[in-house]
Amino acid sequence: MVADARDKRALLPAPAPAAAKVPAHDLPSGGGGKTGKREYGTVMFGGMFVSGALVGMLRDYLDSRGLAAPECRARLEEWPLDARIPLADWISLLDAIAAVDPRPALGLHIGQCIAPRHAGLMGYIALSCDSLGEAFMRFDRFHRLVYDGNPAAMSIHGDVVTLGWGIEHGLPGQLPDETAIAAFATIVRKLVNQRLAPTSVNFVNPRPVDLAPYDDFFGCPVTFGGTVTCVTFPTSYLMLPIAHSDPGLRTLLENQAESLLRALPGKQDFQTDLKEALVRSLHEGTPTLERVAARLAMSPRTLQRRLGEIDLNFQQLLDRTRAELARGYILEGNLTLSEIALLLGYSEQSAFNRAFKRWTGQTPKSLRS
Repeated sequence: MVADARDKRALLPAPAPAAAKVPAHDLPSGGGGKTGKREYGTVMFGGMFVSGALVGMLRDYLDSRGLAAPECRARLEEWPLDARIPLADWISLLDAIAAVDPRPALGLHIGQCIAPRHAGLMGYIALSCDSLGEAFMRFDRFHRLVYDGNPAAMSIHGDVVTLGWGIEHGLPGQLPDETAIAAFATIVRKLVNQRLAPTSVNFVNPRPVDLAPYDDFFGCPVTFGGTVTCVTFPTSYLMLPIAHSDPGLRTLLENQAESLLRALPGKQDFQTDLKEALVRSLHEGTPTLERVAARLAMSPRTLQRRLGEIDLNFQQLLDRTRAELARGYILEGNLTLSEIALLLGYSEQSAFNRAFKRWTGQTPKSLRS
């Protein structure tokens, strides 16, 4: 059990700058089938957004299924094309669809309804590129215009190109993750008018009961439980031409995208970096001032001074972060209390229980119940 808990450290979310407060709904918790209460009150997605243009993909999915879903459609109408939808609200919209259409691997089916217009300006830039490689480079540059959340990165190693998304700001869950990756794979296929199969796909989420829908859709090995969500392709795909290339239009669109990108708020500040460094140290079992300072590329004395500027000391920050993470892990229900204690740096569950009651006024067991 202890070893299992340590292995899970890499899969657990770091806190974001603020918690997105969204009511719990009696909705399916993932890709369909099992219904339960989804709690967002402590899931930390502050500062994470998706483009309002993606709402069109959800509307097209409902149309393709012939679903009236008036309440769901009314919620979709609340978001204009140029909106930046908070990630917690986006997840809530997906869950609303799952409530009226609870089918296995729902996100794969939703993602297949993506069209370039649903990616907004980024989609039209991709259409104007000469090759898939150019489109990937523009995605790497402008992805925040579509998905402004966990950082995305593209890398090439040997004959494989990898696009990956970290978990620095939290784990959105299987339904939003599989919707996003299915949409990405579908856009790639539509750009080159071929049903390309990735080399591999990995999700950070737990393995679903039935892997067949994932294998069938992606046409490659699909794994679960990794430290990043990623898709790999052969580098040969980068040379594939895009049918509607328009270099003149691309230049015009890129200038507009650069302007929009500059207008987005900065992704990081000191407190965000600090929390991310601390939670990583917690998961590694080394939540010390020296370790956190090293992660931030500063001396312990400088870190103490910076903490003093925001009226905090290291122990206060450590307790606050532990309390924040503990509450989220308890409500998510994926870990035992002893595993949570270990992941937060407590060798004994009894010590964790006492600390949690001191922080919150209740025991971990009472919160979970």
